Amino acid sequence: MFLNLPWKYQRSRVYNCKLNNADDSYILNNIRDWVINQEPSVKTSTHWWYKDLPPNIKDLFYDITKNRKIKEMFKKSLGSDYAIDILHDMNEIYVSPPSNNNKNFVKNASDNIFYTRHIDGPFYYIPFASCYRVIVGLDDNKYIITVFNIIPETYIIKTGDVVGFDFHRECHYITPIIRNNICGGIHCIHGIHGIHGIHGIHGIHGIHGNNCNKYRVILKIHYCVYPQWAMVFGFILSKLSIMYNKLFRDLFLFTIVPNSGCKKYIANVMILSTKVYHDFEYYIGNNNIQYLIYLYYMSLNTHHSVFLYGSSFVHYLKWFDAIYYYNGEINNLFKRDYYFYKFLYMLQFTHMFLKYNTDNPVLYTSIIVPTIFLSYLCKYTVHIPKIIELYLIFNMFNSTIELEYYELYYIYINVIVNHIQLCFPMDM
Repeated sequence: MFLNLPWKYQRSRVYNCKLNNADDSYILNNIRDWVINQEPSVKTSTHWWYKDLPPNIKDLFYDITKNRKIKEMFKKSLGSDYAIDILHDMNEIYVSPPSNNNKNFVKNASDNIFYTRHIDGPFYYIPFASCYRVIVGLDDNKYIITVFNIIPETYIIKTGDVVGFDFHRECHYITPIIRNNICGGIHCIHGIHGIHGIHGIHGIHGIHGNNCNKYRVILKIHYCVYPQWAMVFGFILSKLSIMYNKLFRDLFLFTIVPNSGCKKYIANVMILSTKVYHDFEYYIGNNNIQYLIYLYYMSLNTHHSVFLYGSSFVHYLKWFDAIYYYNGEINNLFKRDYYFYKFLYMLQFTHMFLKYNTDNPVLYTSIIVPTIFLSYLCKYTVHIPKIIELYLIFNMFNSTIELEYYELYYIYINVIVNHIQLCFPMDM
């Protein structure tokens, strides 16, 4: 919540740049040559921690982490007043095994986590600071595409391509590139997602052979970014991220080859838990959950109208923010938050009306509101819930019931924001 106020329009947190000068290409090519010389596994993914690399490769890796273009990428997106700390204990070289064809794409036990929709880390709730994972391509990647599904954006990360995303907040996964056997092009990728290929020098590197050019080799570099005044939060997030990454990697390596029932069970639990955590963010938003928890706690210690007011008008405020600052631009994050708070508002407003008209308002609310909300999602019946909403307002104003003072003010605010929204329509 402290990073993104729930009523503010959220932009993409995925950043990219390109390392394409001669020095950068030399460094990346040399790192990949070293990796291929180590003869990584052709069955499972292979990892080298930064601290375990030989001194000459470690120096090359370090030069990439300090690259000016990567720092400028963050400064341009976040602001010049942000501190950028390198988390060496999380940095690694990651190698995907070769695949002879896309139909037989390699997936082994815990490796499946990367191909399922997931979020890398669990510490969404540390405020004011973010841990960013930055992927740097080391080869002419022809097999794997990285998908950020909630934005949505897709990237084919090739030599020198740099893509950074929030380690604890961004939904993503990797998937094989589906190619058309006739034209050799990329099939079923263009359209909604689009492709962000930051093309440059993509030549063939390293030792020649049947499989060496089919490895996907990348650098995973991690940074903790935070405003200068939030140093304490940056320090806490850094330590927690390093600890979690090490523990998760140990568990990942333990289950990567499921040669026992126990390992297979643990791998399945890991995959299931990552899917569940991803779905909370994708369909509701951890930012929204955090906000509602704070709001509910405040209402318990004050008055329940705090929760009513604080949660009922967020979708209207997001609407006005998108109109005023972004000319009505709509993205998936906006739609997720808007529909979530719209549904929450409908629940509370309908319950307010029914509690004066029925003996069991909770039951009727739980039946009526989902039905009305479904009509809101259909473009042909989108005006039905708005008409019902206006009817409830009119009925409550003209009824003989004695409304509480906060309910009366709530209805007045409803009239005002409804009028404003109708004056500034957007195509949802």
